[in-house]
Amino acid sequence: HYSQKNENSLDLAIFLNGLPIFTAELKNPFKGQNVQHAIRQYRFDRDPKEPLFAFGRCLAHFAVDPDLVYVTTHLQGSRTRFLPFNQGRYGGAGNPPSWQGFATAYLWERVWARDSVLELLQHFIHEYQEEDDKGRKTSKRRLIFPRYHQLDAVRRLVRDARSQGPGQRYLIQHSAGSGKSNSIAWLAHQLSVLHDAQDRRVFDTIIVITDRRVLDRQLQRTVRQFEQVEGVVENIDTTSRQLK
Repeated sequence: HYSQKNENSLDLAIFLNGLPIFTAELKNPFKGQNVQHAIRQYRFDRDPKEPLFAFGRCLAHFAVDPDLVYVTTHLQGSRTRFLPFNQGRYGGAGNPPSWQGFATAYLWERVWARDSVLELLQHFIHEYQEEDDKGRKTSKRRLIFPRYHQLDAVRRLVRDARSQGPGQRYLIQHSAGSGKSNSIAWLAHQLSVLHDAQDRRVFDTIIVITDRRVLDRQLQRTVRQFEQVEGVVENIDTTSRQLK
């Protein structure tokens, strides 16, 4: 039970040191419900004015059934937008079948696991103020939680860079609108502080380059928004002399 106003309850909440970080609604197809029922429940039965569901109080809310997972960071009633948090299936949407359990078992085995939650809090989940077209901060705030393909790609790259060191090449495919800028920003910041097994720094400098002008400003903003220590990020927006 989460409210002092009624007897409503949710299926699952994850706390860290007594602070709520994730909630979840779990649906069982054998009872005639699926992930869409969980999404509707969040939209119409979960009051965003309740402390547990207020923006920034919990970091993410998951709608889950045995086959699919969706997630949101901001409950706004009927306007709440849920994004898929699935592994992908044979090049398409969804999750591959599992012969050992539920297709969504990766959620509690690899995402909600203790070390994974701490990593999400330290390196991925991020709140920032939106900017207007002139780069001025607005009053709107957004909370970013990685989608599964972003989390998986960044983790794999960081893990390989830690073991193989610099000088490797990778091809990461992201479709349009899938959050390429965020993936690049998460990766750049994590590589900048990456150390190998002997606690030696792997990279001296991380340089992000794009050949598309329309993405240049977007990437600059995104990488800078993820900056946790002032002075770590430097925008190169005039000439290459700034690299010196």
